Amino acid sequence: MAEEPAVTIVGAGATGCYLAGRMAAAGIPVALLARGASLAAIGADGIRIEGPDGTLRARPARLFAAGDRPPPTDVVILLVKSYDTDGVHALLPALIGVRGYVLTLQNGIENETILAAALGPDRVMSGSLYIGVARTAPGVVAARTGARIVMGRGGADAAAPVAALAAMFARAGIDCAVETDVLRAKWQKFLFNCGLNPLSAVAGVRLGAIMADAEGARLFTALVDEAYRAGRAAGAPIDEAAREAVLALAARTDIGSSMAEDLAAGRPLEADAFAGTVQRLARRHGLATPATDSVAALLGLLDRGRQRQSSAT
Repeated sequence: MAEEPAVTIVGAGATGCYLAGRMAAAGIPVALLARGASLAAIGADGIRIEGPDGTLRARPARLFAAGDRPPPTDVVILLVKSYDTDGVHALLPALIGVRGYVLTLQNGIENETILAAALGPDRVMSGSLYIGVARTAPGVVAARTGARIVMGRGGADAAAPVAALAAMFARAGIDCAVETDVLRAKWQKFLFNCGLNPLSAVAGVRLGAIMADAEGARLFTALVDEAYRAGRAAGAPIDEAAREAVLALAARTDIGSSMAEDLAAGRPLEADAFAGTVQRLARRHGLATPATDSVAALLGLLDRGRQRQSSAT
């Protein structure tokens, strides 16, 4: 594999456009798989990132749709929503060929399992993306913060180009840390998101308001604790220190969530990637999850009510 791997990003939402735009602007010949309005807009006008320091415009070196057959790439960075993983994993063998790898930076902790079943565990790298961005129009991203990536081999073999990818991210102005125990870092983010995403969507407020309210803080803690117990029962690489770090971070953080933004924009929710995962793991090990069950039911009502309203207009 070349010292600097050829990279394709799959998913042209806020995070995919942000990474593709920053990498393209740094002179990295990144390719981007997009669809629908995003494909058309980026093909016509490129990617626009609007941030605190001004506006960045860039074009991926190659833009293609799912039906196209580009040459295999060294690394596919997967940034579709978790509920789309099953729908895109059939495309990945052709995209990575016989020597490439997939790096999932998606929400949730089940995508690696789906990808490993399709590609083999030695082809799957894992990571977490920390960023404050929102898509304001197809191909247009509003960035409130910079990006930070924590990544590692996950189940991938020793030839996986982790260090080369980290250097590419750094060249694009994206902070990247390489972790030997990346799954622990991914699980810690998962615990945090099991409280943040559902509660911010249901309540319609940011984390600061949730944690400033006694009942909100209690419910956040209950959701984290249920996810923690389910993960421990399933053998996840987390301990009490990870749980305490999540709660301490929540107490001093005021952010919104991608799920709240998806709800406001009328997009499908990633509820299954958070509450659904906790419920499945808990049931498998005989654990009760009353807080998660209640929030999952509320998210379902919101999602189905929005779909009915959309179909009626």
